[in-house]
Parts: sequence; C-alpha cells; structure tokens
Amino acid sequence: MKYLVPPSRCTAGLPDNLELKHLIGEEKLDGSRYMLYLGCDPYERQAGNALLSRRISVKDGKHVDRTENVPQITGIDYNGLSGTVIDGEIMATDFLGTNSIMNSGPALAVQKQEENGFLNFNIFDVPIFRGNDIRGLPLTERRKVLLEVAKRMGNENIKVIPQITTDLASYFKSIVNGGGEGLIIKDIRQGYGCGWAKMKKSYDVSVVISGWKPGKSGTKYESQIGSLALSIYKDGGLVEIGFCSGFDDALRKKMSDNFSDYKGKVIDIFAHEIQKGKSCTNGIGRLRHATFHRFRDDVSPETITTEKLKEDLETGARSNRSKWRSK
Repeated sequence: MKYLVPPSRCTAGLPDNLELKHLIGEEKLDGSRYMLYLGCDPYERQAGNALLSRRISVKDGKHVDRTENVPQITGIDYNGLSGTVIDGEIMATDFLGTNSIMNSGPALAVQKQEENGFLNFNIFDVPIFRGNDIRGLPLTERRKVLLEVAKRMGNENIKVIPQITTDLASYFKSIVNGGGEGLIIKDIRQGYGCGWAKMKKSYDVSVVISGWKPGKSGTKYESQIGSLALSIYKDGGLVEIGFCSGFDDALRKKMSDNFSDYKGKVIDIFAHEIQKGKSCTNGIGRLRHATFHRFRDDVSPETITTEKLKEDLETGARSNRSKWRSK
C-alpha cells in the first residue's frame, strides 16, 4: 500500500484576477478520473501496471480496478518508470462512451474499443516518481517530470493535457463554445492538489420539484431527502429530467419533514448540461451535475415547459457559481 495515492480534488476558490502570473489553465475534460500505477499495484492484486478509479468499491473498500479494460495503456512495460503514479482522465469521444467502456467487463471493453476507437489517457500530474513522493514540489517542477515521463512512455494513447498561461477568460469561452466543460485553474507555485479550482460552464434552469430520493445509507441523511427529483411539463404532463442536491441542512430538514409543502414548487438549479443519448428515454435528456440555487415563487409551475427549458439553455453558459476570492 506504499504508493496508494487518492486523486486530489479542486478545493480552492477561483481568484478574482485570472491573469496573475502564477496561474495556469488546463481544459477540464469530460472523462473518467484514474490513477495509473507503473510497475506496481498498491493493493498487490496483480503484477505490473494498475489503473485504479477514484471510486471506492462498496464490496471491499478499495479503489475500483479497471486495468484490463485498456490494455493499450496498461499492458506495456514502461522500462525505468516502475513506482511512478500518474493522474489523468480516461476518455472516449464523449462521456457516455467512456462510461460504457470503463463499466464493462474487460473482454467487452476491448471489443467496444475495437469497434468504436480506443480510449486515451489524458494526463496532467505525477504525484509519485519512481517511488519518490513529489506531491510537495511546486507544479512547475512536477510538470517537468510529467513531460519527461510521457516522453519515456512513448505511447500514442497517452497524451499530456496542455497548459495555457495567458488570457484564461478567453480560453474558457473558447472551450465552452466548442462544447467543452471549462477549465481547471491551478497555482503553479503549490503542491499536488493545492490551489486547484474548477471553472465550469453552468446553465441556470427552472424546474418543478416532483419527488425525492433518500440520502445514502449509512450517512446522516439516510432518513432525510438526499436529492430532489426535477421535472418539466411536456404535452401537458410532468417528465422527470434529473435530480439535484446542494441545499443546506436546515432546508433539507424542512423539506424532509414537510415535503408536501414543496412538491410542485418551481426552483432554479445550476446544471452543466442536458445530456442526451441512448440511455435517455424521456425524449428530453437528463440534467448533469444539477445543484439547487433558489426557489421561484414568482413563477407558475405550468410555465416550466420544454420550450422554457430551451430558452434557459439558449441563454448561454457562464462561469460556474463557485464563490470567487482573491489569492
């Protein structure tokens, strides 16, 4: 377990000034986050390389192993790099494709890639280099190591995510206008996971509360509302298009104790997008990463229609609603 490295999350707030010299931007890819262990498995379940998800298995409490799903990445002996851990995003052409392949068994995952194209591993950090913990080094130094590691690996399916150093606001707009998610803003002076902030596109959408799901078992919310079901009117009836959370404990308790007072009310939520695909059977799509914003007592539920949803989405994406603060 010596090299087990949990993938870091973005916990910093966005700075007021994006043009500070110590800030860089990396495109936030719509893939699946994985840690690639070269020449080692922290759980000692296999010899050679290991690809572990950030998700924890409910069966054994360990990070989910998907090593055999992408042999074009994991099935190679990267000489001289044993003990190195690389952080990145496994990605197909879209999220649904990535999810379908990575959640399949190994044989089916390979078959899907042979039919539709092989997944890439888009890398952005190297917290461990040949057994040495370099998480405390500034990003500028870890970046040099990452570029050298990628060069030594020489794998066309492993790509380093570019860094942008100037005009980050314009870069964000270009990413969003091209259908991307946004940026990860990083402070190049800091260690692994420090000074990382998300700058994601976000839509302000009005929806109707139509139901709820309980919180996860074993948490303090298991007997309360975990998330609200969200719907809009289509052809005179409500159609569920997703769920949201993001409300504080006080509001959660009020809604849990008296849900009938809230059912049918209109709320505004922030959402990353409306996702469509084969798995979306409602004829509209599903909200991704929906978060509660506010109640709209000034809006009649009957006006929350597919046409209104289209208007909300056409208003355009903006930067995410994270609180901005100076650094």
